[in-house]
Formats: sequence, C-alpha cells, structure tokens
Amino acid sequence: MMLFCVALLSVGASAQEYYEEEYEGAQAGDWAIGLDLGMGFGDSYVNFGLMPKVQYYVTDAFRPEVSFDYFIQKDNLSVWDININLHYLFHMKYGIYIYPILGATFQHTHASIDVPKYDDAGNPTGKTETITENKGRFGLNAGAGMQYDITPNLYCNLEMRYQYVKDFGRGILQLGIGYRF
Repeated sequence: MMLFCVALLSVGASAQEYYEEEYEGAQAGDWAIGLDLGMGFGDSYVNFGLMPKVQYYVTDAFRPEVSFDYFIQKDNLSVWDININLHYLFHMKYGIYIYPILGATFQHTHASIDVPKYDDAGNPTGKTETITENKGRFGLNAGAGMQYDITPNLYCNLEMRYQYVKDFGRGILQLGIGYRF
C-alpha cells in the first residue's frame, strides 16, 4: 500500500504540467472504470476487499457509480455488496475534487460455524456439524470522497462511507485508482 502511494505521488509530481494548460477535468459523457482496495469495519469486525467500479459523467460534475465490493472471508464470515452511488464533484484546485456520496446497497453475508455433535446422553461424539446462514439486505450509503487527477485520464481517490444496513451496518474506507475515457 505504501509503495502504491509513493508511485502515485511520483507520477502526480511529474504530471503537473498539464494543469498549466487549460485542463478542465471530466466532461459530460465520459466513462470511467476503476479498482479500489478497501477495509470494512464495525462492531469489532474488520476485513479487507477489492472493489471494481464503473462511473458515467452525466454532467461535468455529476456522476452515478456502480460498484461491486468483495470482502475477503474472515472468522467464517464473508461479505459482498452491490452499490449504486451518486457523486457531485466540487473542483478545488490543481485537479483535486471533493464529493459527497449518497446511494443504495444490497449486502450479502455468509456465515458458517462448526458445532460439535453430542449423543443422546450428552457426550461429545467427536463429529461436527456445519451451520451456515446467508442473509441479503438492502441499505443506504452515505459518505464523502476526494479525487486527485494524476493526468487528464488517470485519477486516484480516497473515500469513506457508511453502509446503513439492518443488523450489519459498517464503515467502508477505500483507496483506489481509475481511468477515464
């Protein structure tokens, strides 16, 4: 992760020249694809994941985004979700944008646990039974993000959002890179 940040900073430092020209950022009709690395946390449960995304610029500043988040299984619990988020980009300076995030999510959790089996007398048999539970829930996303345009087509972003989902709401912190075309 540290190497990724250093690489982005070195590319960004050499890419400042295009700002001296009259670069205006994304234009209506542009598409972007990206990949974020993320961390989900809440109620003493933390896991990491990958988040591919697709964005479409309806206007220069307004873009809807569709993303799929897959979090690596930890402690017999795996999580994935599909998100539809709306961003409105506020241009700050030198290719830096901040934006609110508002959207909807469908979250799926899969939990499994091995439970020991007992005989009729209550003695352990040495065997186990796996109990699994799958839950799908709808919820809302709210948060904020920051984007830095490294070049006219390449950008990095940092986002923090909260997923308001019944029985499993949690924060999501993500760092990513995207390509606009």
